[in-house]
Amino acid sequence: MSTGRNAAAVAAQGHPERPSRRGRKTRRDLVDATRALLEEQGVAALTVKAVTDRADVGHGTFYHHFASTEAVLAAGIEESMREFSEAMGRGFAEADDKAWVFVASMSSTFRMLAGHPALGWMLERPAVLAAALREACGPFARRDIEAMIVAGDMKADALGRAAHYWEWIIIGALVDAAARPRDRRRIEESLLELVLRILGLGDARIAALLVRLQAPARAVAADRTRTAGSGNDAAESKARAGGRKTGRVGDKGGAKR
Repeated sequence: MSTGRNAAAVAAQGHPERPSRRGRKTRRDLVDATRALLEEQGVAALTVKAVTDRADVGHGTFYHHFASTEAVLAAGIEESMREFSEAMGRGFAEADDKAWVFVASMSSTFRMLAGHPALGWMLERPAVLAAALREACGPFARRDIEAMIVAGDMKADALGRAAHYWEWIIIGALVDAAARPRDRRRIEESLLELVLRILGLGDARIAALLVRLQAPARAVAADRTRTAGSGNDAAESKARAGGRKTGRVGDKGGAKR
């Protein structure tokens, strides 16, 4: 009897793990389906039927994991932002200038969100966006700030200052960018300057970081100018060649006359 009870206890302990693993997989499938539909068709396509059909599960299973399509979309947004932050962390892992890592990461995050297919939906639900920023991006931002403190870029109390409402500053900039898309680059620079000032960086350091951030854009513009110039040179050369050819025909005509 004792052996039977022990076996039953072991089975009882092990059994819940199987549905838990299945549950995690099902939840993942629902989130993945939501993200795929969002990328392909936009927020309007996110119905319970569309998501469950894509994930190949029933309606009841959906509601076991999420209360609504808004809930699964919020989960998908947070997950995509966490993956984005992790990828940036890997990309900047060897960078020595931690202030530059912070600036480039915040710039990339702002640009990603400004072009996100669900930006309008998120801005209508700013608390959802704030929570996603706090949970998905917050740990990486704190790590970068701590590294900046160690490097001597800012004082030890900077982390406390940064913890207050930083996600809402980003959301405010995104609202501006959505309303004035042509001013997005200027809005981004203003956002970065404001955050860096809150963290306590000096004017010269902020200016140098912003100039470094602008360098790739200037390089692209220079390449475009050179390409356009090469095209103009080629056109002018062709025109000159055509003129010379026309002149020679004229000379021949004159000689014949």
